[in-house]
Amino acid sequence: MNEEKSMETISVAVVEIEEKHFILIKNAGEEIKIPLSDDKPKDVKSAFNQLIMWVKKGKFEIEMKEVGTDLFSLVAQEYIIQLNREIQEVRGEMEDLGLVESGN
Repeated sequence: MNEEKSMETISVAVVEIEEKHFILIKNAGEEIKIPLSDDKPKDVKSAFNQLIMWVKKGKFEIEMKEVGTDLFSLVAQEYIIQLNREIQEVRGEMEDLGLVESGN
């Protein structure tokens, strides 16, 4: 019988660094910052590449535990909902192609 590994939940927060806002995702000593207040496609692409490496290692879902009422928090919440959909889709495609690490 093949037991499915449970899905990990990774908490995220909206942070302000030098007057710029980011979605900060921390997992196992690594962190990813997705810019919210700047249009930086290269930074977003880099963040997605890091997330794909995490997807390869195991199943997870991103959760924003504390959602503020400010615009950046509300935008981040919607961003996270869409990001989780895409993570699950990518994970399924990677599983179909045998690109995930075994046992995950």
